Amino acid sequence: MSEQQSGGIILPTIPRKPTAVNARDMIISGKPKCGKTTVCAELPNSLLLDVENGSAFIESMVMTPPEGSGPVKKFKWLKEVAKSIVDAGRPYDYVIVDTLSQLDEDATFVGTFNYMNTILGKEFNRKRDDKGNLVFENGKTIMLTPSDPNYQNVITLPNGAGYYHSRSALLDIFETLRYLGRVCTIFICHITDKMIGEKNGEQVMVKDLALTGKLQSIVPRLVDSIATVWNEDGKMMISFDGNSDKIGGIRAKHTIGYVGELQWNKIFI
Repeated sequence: MSEQQSGGIILPTIPRKPTAVNARDMIISGKPKCGKTTVCAELPNSLLLDVENGSAFIESMVMTPPEGSGPVKKFKWLKEVAKSIVDAGRPYDYVIVDTLSQLDEDATFVGTFNYMNTILGKEFNRKRDDKGNLVFENGKTIMLTPSDPNYQNVITLPNGAGYYHSRSALLDIFETLRYLGRVCTIFICHITDKMIGEKNGEQVMVKDLALTGKLQSIVPRLVDSIATVWNEDGKMMISFDGNSDKIGGIRAKHTIGYVGELQWNKIFI
């Protein structure tokens, strides 16, 4: 017997074999314009979701948000795209989201919009008269747009309370986009240098994902794999070896600790 019945729950009695070999979702991080998008677009049967408008010089299957889309419309468009991909039976082996850093920036506006539509935020970013009183139109308050000089981002809320709303907006769209690729969904992300202190009179620097606050630790825990890429003498290099210089780590056993030239046939087997 491989299973035991306990009430309405079936308990396992033997180990289960692995159900995945390759990473199902991955973060590829690197400095801006180091070639991240170009090398990811080389993956066969891949779809590039370009939310940063950086794919004009790349030959690939590309989708971009409708021209003039602000963050809220962009996130709505991405959800429609994700639904279309799922409804079509996930026809792409790889879906590449370029970039997660841009979506994080957009999430502050989406989070602000979402907060403005809650009970707590019903007076936030509303039009007021010269005396500071709310202005009503047809019995409703008038929402300010981001272009209004009095518009405030949700992260300006006291005690850092607003970061919850921007973080929730990013994690919501992140979950929507995960697992869209039949093999893997790749989130491209920028990295930034961060000084953490001084040692022997020299600055000690680490590389962080270009994400806001707690997202720097939350998002990497969610994905199967995270790697850093960089250009070295004209070759694209990749590291899955997490250390103080290169952000990394992976669950797929065949690439644990791998550092070397980026060859997709060694990463996806």
